[in-house]
Amino acid sequence: MQRSISLSGFLAAVIHILHQPAAMRSLVFSAITKRLVRSPNYRSLPALICRKYMPHSFHGGYLDIPLYSPLRSLGFRDIYSNWIFSGLNNLYQDRRVCEIGFFRVLSTVAVPAEEDKDHSKGLPDSLYRRISRAVYPKHSVVAELETWIMEGREVEKEDLKQIVKGLRKYNRPKEALEMFEWMGQKFSFSSGERAIHLDLIAKVCGITSAEKYFTDLPDIEKNHKTYSVLLNCYVKEKNIEKAEATMQKLKDLGFAKGSLPFNGMMSLYINTEQFEKVPPVVWEMKKNRISLNAYSYNFWIRSYTALSDMDKVEDVLNELQSDDNVDTDWTIYSTIVNFYIQAKDLDKAESTLKEAENKMKKMEAKRKRKQRAGYDHLIRLHGSLGNKDEVYRIWRSFESAFPEMTNRSYMCLLSSLVGIGDIEGAEDFLKKWESVKLFDDIRVSHVLLVAYLKNGWLPKAEVLLERIIENGGKPNADTWEILAEGYIQSGEFHKAMEAMTKSVSVGQNTLQPKFGNVVAILKHFEKQGDVKSAEEFFKILGGLKFVSTEIYNCLLRTYVHAGKVPPKISDLMTEDNIRPDEETDILLKQTDDT
Repeated sequence: MQRSISLSGFLAAVIHILHQPAAMRSLVFSAITKRLVRSPNYRSLPALICRKYMPHSFHGGYLDIPLYSPLRSLGFRDIYSNWIFSGLNNLYQDRRVCEIGFFRVLSTVAVPAEEDKDHSKGLPDSLYRRISRAVYPKHSVVAELETWIMEGREVEKEDLKQIVKGLRKYNRPKEALEMFEWMGQKFSFSSGERAIHLDLIAKVCGITSAEKYFTDLPDIEKNHKTYSVLLNCYVKEKNIEKAEATMQKLKDLGFAKGSLPFNGMMSLYINTEQFEKVPPVVWEMKKNRISLNAYSYNFWIRSYTALSDMDKVEDVLNELQSDDNVDTDWTIYSTIVNFYIQAKDLDKAESTLKEAENKMKKMEAKRKRKQRAGYDHLIRLHGSLGNKDEVYRIWRSFESAFPEMTNRSYMCLLSSLVGIGDIEGAEDFLKKWESVKLFDDIRVSHVLLVAYLKNGWLPKAEVLLERIIENGGKPNADTWEILAEGYIQSGEFHKAMEAMTKSVSVGQNTLQPKFGNVVAILKHFEKQGDVKSAEEFFKILGGLKFVSTEIYNCLLRTYVHAGKVPPKISDLMTEDNIRPDEETDILLKQTDDT
């Protein structure tokens, strides 16, 4: 017999329980588990739907890797875009959730024992579960592997490679490297596997260790695969000199035969703003009859947009459209639209934007999957062009394509509407988001909060913040910093200091305030001769180690205006390793004279 719990009920239960005391959590779970079938063959809902992170093993429970086919059997057809990813990804990483075993007991569909097959393409499911426990400090990949062998079980190299592949996919390079190091003691490696090992070393241990590993490789294994990985490491490090030297080595050895290393170099030049170096890379590819792919064209176009060469952009676009070997997507056209907007050629921006939308629709039809990021970009670009009606049209299409909208998409919509000047529309959508949101994200509300303050509507900003708190929202350090700026603009400096104090408190003394806001508040106290407030604020800044010569001078000027003698400022500056300047010496002398 099958029993189920709705997704909305599942999420509501998680959020509610996590806010309860430990004793209350136990009572609530007792009530939940009485209503659910408890079976070792149950597949936990989050394990089936969480694809962004590698799931954990839980105390007293078991681990499921992301299983798409069982998820589809539960009725989820569009599993890649389902709204549940946006919320459960965060919950799944919450240690509290793991410790109370929520994912172990709260299940959706029972799977009979005879159907409890390994769905991970032949991977030894139990070993995979054990490896996943390495996320906890008391567990290690090596210990799990050794235990597995001591129990008389066998391990196959191909199975282990598949597990490593999964660990890399879910951004767990440390565990993947541990496993690869162990494999290196048991099996011989091919050159391709050496390249994977090199990549993992670079990610976990750094480029110096990766270079040593590469240097120690036998010459026969220093081939196009390992050289390409080394080049990619330098590209990520933005080390132009070493990247160019490695690229030249690839050419000298005859390894630069595909587009990959050339694309890597173009990416490096784009990211280091050496845009003029990109076109020569393309010319070299053409000279050597190396086909350009979509990435190559994208880098090429981006270089010319950065160089503000409109004619060249259009030349590349025409070449791209006539290249039957390249399956272009909407992202390239999005880049060109941005360029036309910056160049204030709005007609071409409009026509290219239509082409971007057409490309996105074709991609959706081809891949049979909706492009959430594409809708976000279309809304943002139409907002930049001031196309209010088009923003609303795209949003309606967006809503019809996805059952639920993410917080990020609401932020994109609100930003576009605010940019157009449709504050009322943004307010309506914020209220809608508040009524349907699955997980709170204060950044969504920040869009309107900033808009209110830019327009000088401080009372509306205060009302919005009150509503956020009443609805259970939790302002973060940025929230209070934004409000502090509003108070500074309106001349309410004591309220600004209170907001800054809350920002520091919420940020747990790790967030650095904006220097301009700090100076504005101190200068106000300076003009007023308000030594008490200046000292109070300075104490907060000192706790953050956010002091400088200018800040000390502001404090000294406050003492001068008030005609008071400061404490031993010279000693404090020495403790904070702050060097006095000429103005500091003058101010110190003036305070001594008082």
